[in-house]
Amino acid sequence: MGNPSAVFVGLTTLDLSYAVDRYPVEDSKTRADGLFVGAGGPAANAAITHAFLSHRDTTLVTALGRHALAQPIRADLTEQGVGLWDETPEDSARPPVSSIIVATDTGSRTIVSMDDSERDPQPPNAARYLDGSDVVLVDGHYPNLAFQAAECAPDGVPVVLDGGRWREEVHRKLLPDITIAICSETFAPPELRSGGLDEVIDFLHAAGPRLVAITRGDRPIRYSTPAGRGEISVSTDAVVDTLGAGDILHGAFCHYFASGSDFPSALEQAAEVATFACRFVGTREWMRHYDSR
Repeated sequence: MGNPSAVFVGLTTLDLSYAVDRYPVEDSKTRADGLFVGAGGPAANAAITHAFLSHRDTTLVTALGRHALAQPIRADLTEQGVGLWDETPEDSARPPVSSIIVATDTGSRTIVSMDDSERDPQPPNAARYLDGSDVVLVDGHYPNLAFQAAECAPDGVPVVLDGGRWREEVHRKLLPDITIAICSETFAPPELRSGGLDEVIDFLHAAGPRLVAITRGDRPIRYSTPAGRGEISVSTDAVVDTLGAGDILHGAFCHYFASGSDFPSALEQAAEVATFACRFVGTREWMRHYDSR
């Protein structure tokens, strides 16, 4: 594999995603309308999206190991054109598994998962996989991997944070090395959780990131640059499944931003991809329809 154009560092899961008309009642049996089994997780979904859109080298740095359940993940990543850098190749522990129920009548999803927080690999030298990268994304799930990747990114290479939920022990240390923070509206340190988005944006800028965006589900994305702040509308038409929408947005953003789009334009294009993906069940079906959209 040649030098990667993008490196995604973080969590990979084995996803078991069931599609049903409506969410099951407790203590019942429900026949699913569809089943997806494959790689999931924030960094993995973003990497798969980037590989699909860019057709360029894409590397996922994660922790899988040699457990039997890691094999379908490896096979799926290979099929999707994502190069794997496994920091725990000899680990026999089971990789994290996510069980997901998607209720297609509302587009909602319910997830029961392990976040693999008991593992935190110690990378010997991140420069091995960062050399030649155009953009680096970290999701913070493996703190040591995230810290080293963000700190060792080559000069001029943007480091993007996928900020889902605030993790005190990770994000205060990580943020000074982040160039671009794209976070959910629930991402905030405890002292700011009763404040507004502008307070969170101010905090993020002061902590390190030069460019900031806050995603808010089906409401407009708020963004901030040194030149000013603004909003990007999000389409809610024909939403069937929101599973992985944020991950897909992050992967698409990395593609468009590294390809030369400015920050608001890259966000807008990425939001269009993510909302298109929500018209289909699962995190991959949208790819089969993307060229005919």
